[in-house]
Amino acid sequence: MRIQPSALLFDMDGTITDARQLITQDVADSLRSIPPGVKKYLVTGSDMVKVEEQIPTDILLEVFDRVYTCNGTRVYNCNLDMDDEHGALEAELIHKVSLTDHYSEADINHILSVLLKTASDTHTKIKTGTFVEWRDSQINFSVVGRNCTSEQRDDYIQWDKKSGERSKIVENLRKEFKGWGLSFRLGGQISIDITREGWDKSYAFNNMLESPDQCVFFGDKICKDGNGLDIAMKWALYQHIASPADLILNLQEYQ
Repeated sequence: MRIQPSALLFDMDGTITDARQLITQDVADSLRSIPPGVKKYLVTGSDMVKVEEQIPTDILLEVFDRVYTCNGTRVYNCNLDMDDEHGALEAELIHKVSLTDHYSEADINHILSVLLKTASDTHTKIKTGTFVEWRDSQINFSVVGRNCTSEQRDDYIQWDKKSGERSKIVENLRKEFKGWGLSFRLGGQISIDITREGWDKSYAFNNMLESPDQCVFFGDKICKDGNGLDIAMKWALYQHIASPADLILNLQEYQ
């Protein structure tokens, strides 16, 4: 019988949910079935706004003990504190860092300009706007644009698999900003996450009571340039997840 870890860590897109989709009842029930003595932490590259679009707040607070957004640079306690104004339950922000603590306005403007030029210069046929999303501790960059429809997203995913476009962009950006202390990783299915070196998902361990060897990480981007690679390879035991349905199967041995 497997010895239960102290904490289970979960990516969101492609693991708990399909990309940009709501969590299903089956996945929520599977997470609820994990013994109460095992902590459950969500560790995602998305910000809290995106998280709550895919995991309703009541489920988020019920299922998870903490939420680590923007690769762990924003940490929320899932305490059931009542919001007096709205009568709603809210997670409590307990830790944050910002790129503006380390880079000047001119530096950040230069980074953004390079990203926009990169989007303009790519061979991607469909470009829908919102190429750059500022998340304070992270910049999310998408050459197809975050305004794309589900059909356009699927078309780009196939194009990226064929062309390796995002990986090539990551390689070029690393050369462009060599010595800047920046990290470039594939994020989700259509994006690239840009942040400080060391602010990858393994950063989340800086604000956990559990040691890395007591944790298991479940994620889909455990690959070259993937944003789940650092947390899996540096610290935790990990299980590569192909889909939310695959997560349900993998969780059975922890229930």
